[in-house]
Amino acid sequence: MQKAAGALDGVRVLDFTGVVAGPFGTRLMADLGAEVVKVEPPSGDLLRGAPPRRDGKSPYFGQINCGKKSISVDLKDPRAVELVLRLAGKTDVVIQNFRPGVMRNFGLGYDDLKQHKPDLIYCSISGYGQQGPASGRAAYAPIIHAASGYDLAVMSYQDHLDRPLNGANATADYLAASLAMGAISAALLKREKTGKGEEIDIAMTEVMQNILAYEIHELQFKAERQRPNYGPVRTKDGFIIVNPISPKNFSDLANAVGHPEWLEKFPLNTRDRLKNWSLLMAELEKWTSERSAEECEEIIREGGCPCSRYRDVWESMHDPQVDARDGVVEIDDGAGPYLIPTTPLRLMQSEARPKPFVPDLGSDNAEILQSWLGLDRSDIDQLTAEGVLFAA
Repeated sequence: MQKAAGALDGVRVLDFTGVVAGPFGTRLMADLGAEVVKVEPPSGDLLRGAPPRRDGKSPYFGQINCGKKSISVDLKDPRAVELVLRLAGKTDVVIQNFRPGVMRNFGLGYDDLKQHKPDLIYCSISGYGQQGPASGRAAYAPIIHAASGYDLAVMSYQDHLDRPLNGANATADYLAASLAMGAISAALLKREKTGKGEEIDIAMTEVMQNILAYEIHELQFKAERQRPNYGPVRTKDGFIIVNPISPKNFSDLANAVGHPEWLEKFPLNTRDRLKNWSLLMAELEKWTSERSAEECEEIIREGGCPCSRYRDVWESMHDPQVDARDGVVEIDDGAGPYLIPTTPLRLMQSEARPKPFVPDLGSDNAEILQSWLGLDRSDIDQLTAEGVLFAA
């Protein structure tokens, strides 16, 4: 069955975001059919220089920005600001993740742009929000992980650590971008009903605090920790993880490995739950250490208890389940094709997929200014010659 156009087909987005907090959200919108125009400074998005690089291209940038178009302007030039104001009058959504106040200083804040488009949806993503004593602080995901309590919460589940874990993941960025996309979608629906626009304020600290529900209440009510450590269990050639959370899970685990006596020996529904959990995991490791991770996974999983081997990302991407769902797609950034995960947004009746192309810096200057604003090619050439527009 041929699918209909994307759910966001016809929606125009001006994307002033850089790195990950923002660009991933607008990438998801492009997956759903939105026309996303990435507005970049002359130097381009910082992520364009991210490793690994080949032939001057960053596949990391490509995965986060495929399916978009790019224009490059110098917002320090009043003529560039005037162009953006005109483009804002033709768009549906503006999203930005500059430090609070920067867009206002350019004359491109929400109050400025809504004069050109009263029903505009304007989304800002920042580390700490648009107001408050910390609002002006610079922030990347690792800073937010530390500031939000996330890193110390993770550390509290580790044994014998005297400092938080190292890390280079962008959890806060991806979550903030995804929630921004959700808020924008809700605002688009509201506009359909009321004809009114919306201003959206996404703070990465608030995003991260919302995933720490157990830890927040554990501290607030001084409860004795009842959540076990869901950690690795060593096998002969690697590690597995098991989650016998429910009584049935526990029964399935004990029976699968041939130790039904564990149900009476290590009960998990008593005040000694955490102690018994540790004893149970130690006994399980005696069993797993004599078998391969693959064998352990198969026996426990087939017995009914949630279980998985620890796999690297490449193995995960080539799992039969991923293949069955066409979970890997190919895109090309001009330096050659490579693989990325498909969109996590599965709309079964309309198109939802990463588009296979990646824009070069300013590659769509002429197309956007001609189709949105009706500028002549000679005008565009003059703006380029005068340093208002840029292209790689």
